[in-house]
Amino acid sequence: MRLSMAAILLCGSLVQGAYAQVPAPKETTAGPAPAGPQGPFRMPASERRNIADNPSWTAPQKPFRIYGDTWYVGPRGLGIFLVTAPAGDVLIDGGVPGDAPLIEANVRALGIDLHDIKWILNSHAHSDHAGGMAQLARDTGAQVIANAADAPLLERGGRDDPEYGDRFPFPPVHVARTVTDGEVLHLGDLLLTAHSTPGHTRGNTTWTWMSCEGARCLHLVDVGSLSAPGFRLIGNPKYPDVLEDFEHGFAVVAALPCDIPLAPHPGMVDFWERVAKRERGDANALVDPAGCRAYAKDARESFEAQLAKQRADAASARRP
Repeated sequence: MRLSMAAILLCGSLVQGAYAQVPAPKETTAGPAPAGPQGPFRMPASERRNIADNPSWTAPQKPFRIYGDTWYVGPRGLGIFLVTAPAGDVLIDGGVPGDAPLIEANVRALGIDLHDIKWILNSHAHSDHAGGMAQLARDTGAQVIANAADAPLLERGGRDDPEYGDRFPFPPVHVARTVTDGEVLHLGDLLLTAHSTPGHTRGNTTWTWMSCEGARCLHLVDVGSLSAPGFRLIGNPKYPDVLEDFEHGFAVVAALPCDIPLAPHPGMVDFWERVAKRERGDANALVDPAGCRAYAKDARESFEAQLAKQRADAASARRP
């Protein structure tokens, strides 16, 4: 497991054989970005730089089947997943602002009508995962469902974030339904469970569901981010209980039944390395029952090192 950006920004050649055989995508015509309370969305320079510094977030990636009815439909560097079912389909996350046309083209490439998507779930209210959700909701007619603790941040388009302030906004997202820890969503026979793993955001959510191939059904886990990149962990008046929340998140992820770990950033769980192994003939390469525990352990160690440094810096600053 690697928590560094190098693990997230994997820019090698596209894996070919793991993809389903699908028809060519139809042309898409994306409309203007949805307007918020302050008018049309305008991306600040800070966010443009952040996206430019992470090119995999917008890099095309051919969609493919992960397992059973679960598909990868995002750009190369952002885990965006489609779960299909007879009663309707579920999309998880929406990429950065501007990613919606790429995601929609990938869904169409699988032969799926956008209006078959009934729900769009959110892992957490940051611009690299919620940036395209407003447009996706508009284009599909789907309901957006998110953790109640993140709904206000989604509704205000990421502004006044407890850690990032107004640096990384996105088009405001209307949340049609909120969920709380342990709540199970039913869409026909498809069940998805929301596990609150706060810290990265107050409403950071780990989503779990089952996917089957024949009689073999596996636990899939879209692990909520457990990192604290540049976070103020001590004395943050906008998030005073951040330490307790992170501890809760580490424990939840480590304890989950987890056959195939997925993540908002694929590098969090070595996803592309496992896809490559499957491509080389290991049919079970995506199955990693220890993957969630390993990620939680690595994330906790990184967090504790970051916290120790901030405490040492604070103590040094107090010395005369």
